[in-house]
Amino acid sequence: MKVGFEIHIQVNSARKLFCNCNPKNEDISHLEFRRRLRVSSSELGEIDPAAAFEIKKGLDIIYVSGDKTSCLVEADEEPPHEPDPYSVEAAIKVSNMLNAFVVDEIHFMRKIVVDGSNTSGFQRTAIVGLNGNFDFRGKNVRIQTVCLEEDAARLQEKGEGHSKYELKRLGIPLLEITTEPLEISSEEARALAESLGRTLKLTGLFARGLGTIRQDVNVSLEGGGIVEVKGVQKLEQVSKVIDFEEKRHKMLFEIAAKLKERGVNEDSFEIDPIDVSEIFKSYANPTVKKFFKDSAMALKAPGFKGLLSYETVPDSRIGLDLADICRLFGFKGIIHSDEILKYGFGNDILNQIEDRLKVTDNDAYVLVFGDKEKAALCLQMVKERLKMAIKGPVAETRYATDKGTTRYLRPRPGASRMYPETDIPTIKITKEMKDKFKIEVKSWEKAVEDFSFRYSINKEMAEQILDSDFIDFFENAAESFPNVPPTLIASLIVQVFIPYQNVGKNIEYDEFIKLIELFSKGSIAKEAVIDLARYMLEKGLSLDNALKEMNIEKLSVDDLRKIIQEKISEVLQENIEPTKLYGTLMGRVMSVVRGKIEGKIVDEEVRKALESLKKD
Repeated sequence: MKVGFEIHIQVNSARKLFCNCNPKNEDISHLEFRRRLRVSSSELGEIDPAAAFEIKKGLDIIYVSGDKTSCLVEADEEPPHEPDPYSVEAAIKVSNMLNAFVVDEIHFMRKIVVDGSNTSGFQRTAIVGLNGNFDFRGKNVRIQTVCLEEDAARLQEKGEGHSKYELKRLGIPLLEITTEPLEISSEEARALAESLGRTLKLTGLFARGLGTIRQDVNVSLEGGGIVEVKGVQKLEQVSKVIDFEEKRHKMLFEIAAKLKERGVNEDSFEIDPIDVSEIFKSYANPTVKKFFKDSAMALKAPGFKGLLSYETVPDSRIGLDLADICRLFGFKGIIHSDEILKYGFGNDILNQIEDRLKVTDNDAYVLVFGDKEKAALCLQMVKERLKMAIKGPVAETRYATDKGTTRYLRPRPGASRMYPETDIPTIKITKEMKDKFKIEVKSWEKAVEDFSFRYSINKEMAEQILDSDFIDFFENAAESFPNVPPTLIASLIVQVFIPYQNVGKNIEYDEFIKLIELFSKGSIAKEAVIDLARYMLEKGLSLDNALKEMNIEKLSVDDLRKIIQEKISEVLQENIEPTKLYGTLMGRVMSVVRGKIEGKIVDEEVRKALESLKKD
């Protein structure tokens, strides 16, 4: 198995790559416009397969934007401005750091992207560094390219016949670092991504926070095509995705072998989708009514009987990929012959479909209900995907799910998607620039040690914070509230933010800054900070509402002493052993006052009360 990475990381610039808009501004997206993107051929007259696939969906693209974070450049109504000098400098610095050859001239290219994520129908990208290397566990990992490019718009929603994108992210400068394919284990690959990501973070050149660094993982097995898995944002996903893809590839080789045994070849697919609407029109049973409205199209899958549902890897089967293709065309999915019996159509309908499609013993078929024209187009793409299965795992682009599986996205793009950008002048890189734009990065261990010492927190906490998306929150809070122990802010991140982020909870920084401010003013006890934070995220509440529901209010020492005396009276009536008196009393007092007063003060007052009791 070979694994390679394309690591994308946002440059921490005050402007976008081709305009002066600052994406860090607070802005509300309220402007809206629509586009229908079209594909163009390359200079050689070829059309990229991924672009052709996207265009066949026939989607309208809706764009929404604000007037502070995007402008006419993002709307593709104005030519791009001069590239951001800071981002160019950052690209040269990273190229030097990775021992790459820095090009003499930067030429931006247009990379065709017609899924809607860019208003222009292409992404601008330029090679800055070539043939570098990165030291990983005593080995030199070759860095193929260091590129400077613009980030894509953020997908907001997918609807019937349309996709909606928000333009705030479009145009943010990105560095793309591509590694060579390596024969390594999934765990080694995860460690490599972690090590390279940490090194990039330590340069101080890049933005921090969720979504600012992403890995695309390329996986291949000998004899199979390269599969590109997009959107692997969490390190823990990397090894899961690679393990899943390795097993999926092996399964596809098994299917290819079975198809070969059955005599299936490319000539077997000289077939077209067939309209089978007439078969369903005469039936009024509830199952037919549920699926059939006005049209039904079917496609024979030669030799695929039992293979559309063949699954040696959970959540991976060809039938699922075919359904994903149809969903991309706006359909809810497909029905195929391996699973059709569970839908309850009845044998009379199934026999008619088989007769109409001329299905033989080893054949399967696929049904799509809905718009006839779109269904026919969709089934043509299904046919191409079935034909590919003869070869085993083929080159394609997939996306990663939260649980580490992958789903079909589109065919893998080819070289014909690139052509020169004519609106951006060449940037000449002089020897002086190459020599000047260099950067030295301390080791990760040294960075952790320095961070730990600076804030007086242990190294384990320091490493978790430096690795997280919350380092800016930590540093801002520690600087803004010098009377708050950094260990408390660190505990908030390690014990609450990171675990809740891992299960998909959104962390609203402003609410938690208010929480720390409340503690800094002495309005709540130290113990209440963690409890309140957990409650806010668990219930999805603001700080004010969480305070009301948890009934947390600072308790005076005098009120604490009264509670202690009440609890002493209770325990004395129960004849509790003297050795267990302190623990019992502390537990009962804390059950009443937890979060309302410091635990240290409770401990001191309980001990004083017990000492006084002994004297009496």
